[in-house]
Amino acid sequence: MFLAIIFLLLLEIFKCFSWNFIMLCELCTSLARSVSSTTLLRKSSCCGLTRQACTQKKTPTRQEHLCAMKREEYDVLVIGGGSVGCGCALDAASRGLKTALIDADDFASGASSKSSKLIDGSGSYINDAMRDKNFEQLHIMKQVLSERATMLKIAPHLNRVQPMLMPIYSVLRLPFYWLGFKAYDWLAGASNVRSSHFLSKEETLDEFPLLRAKGLRGAMVYYDGQVDDARMCLALVMSAVNLGANVANHMELHELIRKDGCCRCAGVRDVLTDEKFYIEAKSVINATGAQTDTIRQLVDSQTMPISVPTLGTTVALPSYFGSLQYGLLSPAASKHDPTLLMVPFENHVLLGTSDGIVDNIKESPMSQEYDVELLLDTARDHMDECVQLGPGHVLSAWTGMRPAVVCPTEARPLVRNYLLEVSECRLITLGGGRWSTYRVMAEEAVDTAIEVCDLNRELPPSSTKDLVLDGAEDWCSMLPLIFCQAYNVPMDVAQHISDSYGSNGHTLLSEATWESKRRLHCHFPYIEAEVHYAARHEYACTLVDIISRRLRVAFVDALAALQMLPRILAIMSAHHKWEKKEQTKQLVRAQHFLVRQMGLGSVVRAKQKTNTNTKTKDSASADCDGHQPKLESTFLCKGLAPKMVYYQCPKPKKSEKYQFAVNFNHKCKSLAKKQSTATVKVPISEPSFGFLPLPVTSGITTGAATSRAKPKPGLLPITWTTGKRDLASSVWRNKFMC
Repeated sequence: MFLAIIFLLLLEIFKCFSWNFIMLCELCTSLARSVSSTTLLRKSSCCGLTRQACTQKKTPTRQEHLCAMKREEYDVLVIGGGSVGCGCALDAASRGLKTALIDADDFASGASSKSSKLIDGSGSYINDAMRDKNFEQLHIMKQVLSERATMLKIAPHLNRVQPMLMPIYSVLRLPFYWLGFKAYDWLAGASNVRSSHFLSKEETLDEFPLLRAKGLRGAMVYYDGQVDDARMCLALVMSAVNLGANVANHMELHELIRKDGCCRCAGVRDVLTDEKFYIEAKSVINATGAQTDTIRQLVDSQTMPISVPTLGTTVALPSYFGSLQYGLLSPAASKHDPTLLMVPFENHVLLGTSDGIVDNIKESPMSQEYDVELLLDTARDHMDECVQLGPGHVLSAWTGMRPAVVCPTEARPLVRNYLLEVSECRLITLGGGRWSTYRVMAEEAVDTAIEVCDLNRELPPSSTKDLVLDGAEDWCSMLPLIFCQAYNVPMDVAQHISDSYGSNGHTLLSEATWESKRRLHCHFPYIEAEVHYAARHEYACTLVDIISRRLRVAFVDALAALQMLPRILAIMSAHHKWEKKEQTKQLVRAQHFLVRQMGLGSVVRAKQKTNTNTKTKDSASADCDGHQPKLESTFLCKGLAPKMVYYQCPKPKKSEKYQFAVNFNHKCKSLAKKQSTATVKVPISEPSFGFLPLPVTSGITTGAATSRAKPKPGLLPITWTTGKRDLASSVWRNKFMC
């Protein structure tokens, strides 16, 4: 018996040893393969072949696309350049169909660029399933999680894993939320990026120092995906162009003509030149989002409307109000209460979203002060009592129309996911949807077009699930370092170009001159070469196209976007050969966009027009080195003149950490004693325009940091010291690092 036990022990030891030996061999083999593949990648893809291939990129011009549209007959004509429309164009072109895409404004000019920046859509499915015990959402959630994995795969430079934190203040709710998130992980299956887990109270406050600590029990962390929505839409467009599709933005549809009982001809007007012509196509797909009924009524004015869009308002705040890594989701207690959502984006924090009703569907919605104040109130309820979060901290505010639809029946129930409709004249309409369903909607619409409109039925099925988008070819995490070494650009600029353009950054930087590598704003990593690239390769036709959808500056800092306009105007004028009159027209439209759609002047207020300003002795003026920005431009209909003087911000000096404190008993008092009371008078030059004077501070400096009013106890922003900047504005975070 004793010998048998010894034999069994030796056998187990041998098994463990053999298993460890096998695992060690497999580990060594995998490491060797990874090292060799990494070396090969660095030698062939990232450093050599990719750079040579990308620098020779040839993009058809917009005029070439228009000439093709006038003479060709297409298999598929897609109306609408949002996420769904661009997805349809890519799906059709990838199958070999002759495809055309038009949009009345720019690509992603609607809700596709004003989303929550989360693929899962602000966790609404989880929220509904947990709050209303509506487990019918689980099927939709499973599809969303699968599509999230697809987006992370086909465009890794534009999509990243975003950890989301849900604070818990009730012990009774903890098991319920834990089970819900484990079900979330289970539904994701192989598509799950990371497993949800629990954070203690101390760990939660380490990530969100301003979060209300009273009654906090901890937080659940789950992992969603974040998307750079406008850049993702552009990647879909450029991928379709690479496959032979013809695209045109700023192309307005004004007529749909029937031929043989079907919609086969579209009358369009070029908004930029006012030229009108017709486009012939065998099938037409309506993917216009909130404007769905406008297109449907061109065919049949008596058709029953199905579009019931809702409004969602989002504001941008300085990054210190949130976390640079974690997002925050606090579900609403009832359907009528707002859901708090805070997401890090472009080194800022986005706070959303409030719900509203659309008054005029034909006009772009404007952010209302009531909605902004509601968001700030909701955020203050979740923060410590001493935090002074007010309208002066809002850097940008926008409102998007979410394209909700109802079934065209008598009951008219609201469609939770999306709707596909084929009219009597075979007009295919896609309604509803979001970023997590765009690819599935596009695939189903093209399948329907092939079946209904008598297209080639022998075409291959959709391959967009594995189709790598433009800019993601040979993308690797070493790309920022390669840009630094090969093109001599700063690391934050290289990281931004890698995250926004992917491998196309080789083309952008190889075409750039030494002068065009200058920053457009000293507190942002955007450079002038991006404007050249957008006008040359991304069909940017207006100033609004640049500041809102090629560069995302308007969505995170409206004042900084205003300060960038003169230099962007000069570059675009040289590229498009704009005359003086056209320059003035473009400048007015860009300023009107910032005022109406980004809240400049109403929610985001510029500095009042004064001759002197009170500051502390150690504070600096608006610019990096204490200089007043020399930027003279006319503003909105008051003495418009195209004369401008540009001032290039010097390279910022070494920064120090932005100092602010939270009033935790004695900390606030000790900090207030250190505040200097001595003041000096700083002269301010009079602006040459009379509507909204340019701010004395930079776009990132908040109004509370430069106000002459005595600060209240609580969150005490300290003015910048001479020659130094805020850490949040000098260190550009890697957007794709958790």
